[in-house]
Amino acid sequence: MLSTSTYHIHITYFPVRARCEPVLLILADSGTQFEYEEIPQVKWVEMKKAGQVTPAMFPYGGVPILRVTDKSSKQRSEFLLGETSAILSYLEEIVTLPGTTLNKDLPLQTRARTQMIKEASLFFTNRVWGLSVEEDWLAPPSRDKIWKAITVRYLRNTEAALGELQKEMRVVPEEMGPLTALHATVAAAITFITQVFPSVKRGLVPGGNFPLCGQLWIAVMTRPRIVAYWKEHAIAEKAWTITEYGTAEWIAREAAKYDSPSLLAKL
Repeated sequence: MLSTSTYHIHITYFPVRARCEPVLLILADSGTQFEYEEIPQVKWVEMKKAGQVTPAMFPYGGVPILRVTDKSSKQRSEFLLGETSAILSYLEEIVTLPGTTLNKDLPLQTRARTQMIKEASLFFTNRVWGLSVEEDWLAPPSRDKIWKAITVRYLRNTEAALGELQKEMRVVPEEMGPLTALHATVAAAITFITQVFPSVKRGLVPGGNFPLCGQLWIAVMTRPRIVAYWKEHAIAEKAWTITEYGTAEWIAREAAKYDSPSLLAKL
């Protein structure tokens, strides 16, 4: 496990949840000290115009960005990393307690399957968040398309993939066990889904359509350090995307108008 007395962990992102949600889940759960910097969208635009968003400071010209500084070095060497998937893979190893089985220690097929689920979860959320530029993205007919063509497909495939993976390893994290990138990405995706479609929660219970997804989600989101961090920093009240139609209030309002108990009836 990386020592915070020697290294400083710094995350840079917008003041929204989106792509940084799984990163925060892993960091908060680890108990590792880290600094979280939020750059308002207006400032980000100004930084880009001023030529401050360079590959040397922002790999691939976006956020989130992970910066790890070696404080023991006289030159204070820094390691920069962009892209959520890469950041998660890195954090998954450096914040894990010694003696823990790491993803890289698993059989190839198991590693590949966990990566498949992780990448699919990130792709799903990014795809849906991209629709939030439109005012009516959570109203019919867009809402119906998001549910039937995108969300149901993600849930079905994730449930099936977790079921296959469970034959090789434990997919629901133990109370005192490590939190992995797979756990964090699936939990982040399902948290978002339950806010857009509250009625889906009935399908996440034992006997429901997606019980493994539900067990994993609850196991992650009830971990004490995550509960404490989410409460202290009011994460649940934050917007999901940078658009005015991606706020927690907007999503809840649209759900109140359009969510239906019959959501799972035709699956």
